[in-house]
Amino acid sequence: MKILLIGGGGFIGSRTALRLLAAGHEPVVLDSFEPQIHGSDPAASPTCRELFGAMEVRRGDTRDAAALASALSGVEAVYYFPAGTGTGQSMYQIEKYCDINARGAGVFAEALTAQAGNIRRVVVSSTRAVYGEGAAFCGEHGRVYPKARRLADLEAGRFATFCPVCGQPVQPEASQEEDPFLPLSIYGITKLAQEQIIATTTAALGLPCTVLRYQNVYGPGQSLHNPYTGILGIFTQLVLAGRAINLFEDALPTRDFVHVDDVAEYNLRALSSEAAGPAVFNVGSGVRSTLRDLAEAIGTGLDRPGPTKVSGQFRVGDIRHAAADLRLLTAALGPHDFMPLTRGVKTFTDWVAAEGGSEAANARFDRSLEEMRKAGLLRSAS
Repeated sequence: MKILLIGGGGFIGSRTALRLLAAGHEPVVLDSFEPQIHGSDPAASPTCRELFGAMEVRRGDTRDAAALASALSGVEAVYYFPAGTGTGQSMYQIEKYCDINARGAGVFAEALTAQAGNIRRVVVSSTRAVYGEGAAFCGEHGRVYPKARRLADLEAGRFATFCPVCGQPVQPEASQEEDPFLPLSIYGITKLAQEQIIATTTAALGLPCTVLRYQNVYGPGQSLHNPYTGILGIFTQLVLAGRAINLFEDALPTRDFVHVDDVAEYNLRALSSEAAGPAVFNVGSGVRSTLRDLAEAIGTGLDRPGPTKVSGQFRVGDIRHAAADLRLLTAALGPHDFMPLTRGVKTFTDWVAAEGGSEAANARFDRSLEEMRKAGLLRSAS
C-alpha cells in the first residue's frame, strides 16, 4: 500500500515509517520538521535521518491545505501523528497548541473529506492525557476518577490523589478506553479535540479509523533537542553531564513507559485491523514505574548511577499516576511481549551516549524550567 504518514518525521512516526517500509509498503512522509524537535537540519536529525533516501519525504504542515491535498493524492492509508507534545509548554503557549493540535486536525479532516474515496484506513496517534488523573480505587466507592489535585495540597507536599466522593486517598488503577475524559492540560484538551475531530469525520465518511492512545513512549530516536518532552532523555543527559537527576514531587509519581518498537508494532497491526471504527485502544506496557525506578534503570544502563535529589518541585497540570489497561488492545490486535523497562532503557542510554551533546541539551532543559517558573507553572512544596 502507498501510505501517507503526516507528522511521520517525528519520533513515533519515523519509527513507524521504517517498519512499514520493511513490511513492503510504500511510505510517504509529510512533516514540518519543527526545529524544536529536529534542530536546524532535519536530514541530520537523529530522530528522522534514516528516512531521507529511503522513502519519499515532503516538507509541509498539517495546517497547509494545499500541501495536504497534494500529499493525500493516490494514497491508500493515512497515519496522523502531528502534535505539539510538551505538557508543560502547552500551559503557556496555549494558542500554539490549539492551532497545531485542534485546528490542524480540522484542516486534515476537510482535506480527507475531499479525497476519502481512495483511502482504506486512517490511524490516529492520541494520548493517555485525555484521561487526566485516570482511574483509581476507593475502598468505599469502588472505581472512581479523581479530579485535578489542588494547588494548596501540592504546595503543602500532599501529592496523593483523592476520592471525588469522600475525599479519602485512593489507589491508582489502569485506564480503560471507556473511562471519562478529564484532561488536565492544554495538551490533553487539544489532543482530545484532535482525536474527536478525526474520528467524527471518518465515521461520517464510513472510513475505518483506529485511534491509539499512547502512554509514555521512549527509545532510540527520541528527540534530544526538545526539552519539553521525553523524561528519559532529560534524565540520561543529566547523568552524562555529572548532574543530579531532579525527581519531582516525592519521586513516586508513576508512568507506563513503553518502548517505541512496541508502539511501532501496534501501529503496523492497526493497518490490518478488522474493526470498522472508530476503534480506540490504549497502547502501553501495562506496567507502572516510579520516577525513582526510571532513574535507577538509567543508572544501570549507563553503568554509572547518577546522584538524585527529591526536590518537591511540581508542574501545574501534571498527573500523579498513569498506566494502560491493555485488554481491548490485545483482544483486537493480538498479544505482544513488551520490552521490560531495564532492557528498553539500555537501548536508549546506549544510543544517547553515542549521540553526545549533553551539555547543549541540558542548557535547553534549564531554559525550559525557567520558562515554566516565569509562567507560574513550576512550583515547590513548602
